[in-house]
Amino acid sequence: MALQRTLLAAIALLGATAQATGVSGTAFGFATGTTGGGNAAAAAPSDITQLTEWLTDSTPRVILIDKEFNYLNSQGKCTDCKCCIPSSNSCGSSGQNAIDLDSSSWCGSYPTTTCTYDKAAIDGINVASNKSIVGVGSAGVIRGKGLRLVNGVSNVIIQNIHITELNPQYIWGGDAITLDGTDQVWIDHVKISLIGRQMFVAGYEASGRVTISNSEFDGQTSWSASCDGHHYWTVLGYGKNDKVTFTGNYIHHTSGRSPKLEFNSYWHVYNNFWFNNTGHAFDIGEGTNALIEGNVFQQVKTPFLADSSPGKTFAVTASDKSTCDSALGRTCAANTLTSSGTLSASDESVLSSWPSGESGIDVLDAGRVKSSVLSNAGVGKLSSATSSKKARQFDGWGHALSSAGPGATPCATPSGAAPKWTWKTIGVKPTHQPSGFPPLPKESHGAGSGSFPFGFF
Repeated sequence: MALQRTLLAAIALLGATAQATGVSGTAFGFATGTTGGGNAAAAAPSDITQLTEWLTDSTPRVILIDKEFNYLNSQGKCTDCKCCIPSSNSCGSSGQNAIDLDSSSWCGSYPTTTCTYDKAAIDGINVASNKSIVGVGSAGVIRGKGLRLVNGVSNVIIQNIHITELNPQYIWGGDAITLDGTDQVWIDHVKISLIGRQMFVAGYEASGRVTISNSEFDGQTSWSASCDGHHYWTVLGYGKNDKVTFTGNYIHHTSGRSPKLEFNSYWHVYNNFWFNNTGHAFDIGEGTNALIEGNVFQQVKTPFLADSSPGKTFAVTASDKSTCDSALGRTCAANTLTSSGTLSASDESVLSSWPSGESGIDVLDAGRVKSSVLSNAGVGKLSSATSSKKARQFDGWGHALSSAGPGATPCATPSGAAPKWTWKTIGVKPTHQPSGFPPLPKESHGAGSGSFPFGFF
């Protein structure tokens, strides 16, 4: 028990230190190798002016978001400006009208009206390459402006921040995170809420290698395109040649585009929790290759929307899991659905053409996903996520790991006399047996004791 207390204390200390000094953990999935600002000294900007300067300059930086940076009214308001009333707005003030931007013909022949909106939210901050943007604790908020990564930007980490209040009343009011012509981007433990348009969007240019992990897409709103208090414009993947790992995310109170994917891209979507979607989750169009496994859908009306030009999708079920196991050479996980529609897609060509380069994948059985996601997704949870990953990696064989990230390897066995150990498992299936460790049953509901070269707990 003393060893257990020491290790848990060390884990907690590491989590707290990471939040104060820089990025916690390392990028995995397709974004493996992303380092952001690297070893640059972590620093917190004083105000929105300095934050904008640091995000847009050419210097590698680790930028600490240690408070709320409020951009509302920083560029003034557009008063009595052109808007339109789309056909989706059948509920008046609780619906979303649309800003009629000069660069867009989206409003077309819809009835016109006037509106007042905040200018700052319309265009995001143009983040430069080699940046780590890291919230401290649960204090990191960017209000009234999104982040925009475009035109060749690469090697960016966005972690543990909350982006909110981008003209939520209006379609085209602003996007939270935009990628368009990027590479190596890791978005982790981010929360997004009260957004006018897309919470995340990958534009028409290639977004390259991306991982979106442990993030919360909160669709609760007073102004809904679907007139039911659920946000419609959630996740849009339009980039060509994108390779996206989407895992550990909590997508709730939405009504569509969760996600909408199209064109030539690969999306590995696993171990996410969808809750209370009154419309559709997946809308997969032509050119997309999607592998969907180990996810939980609860109260999702249409998990998979039939498209007129559908892409290639393999959504793992209990009956075809062995096909996925064999094709990928690892254990796949079936999706589970409760109080939801159906998710049926079994194009095996997705498996045979799956690209290399997605590292550190650790797919949980869907039965463990909901609790894991609710505990770890969103802001202010970096230390708990680290501890959770550590605890999960101790499961089964109970050996310590050298890092909290997926795919971590066992630490070297300590020298000296072997401590006494006790074990008690609750149905955990070990993934492998470390060299020199005594065997355990694959499924066990008992307890035992003895000598062991490391500590079970």
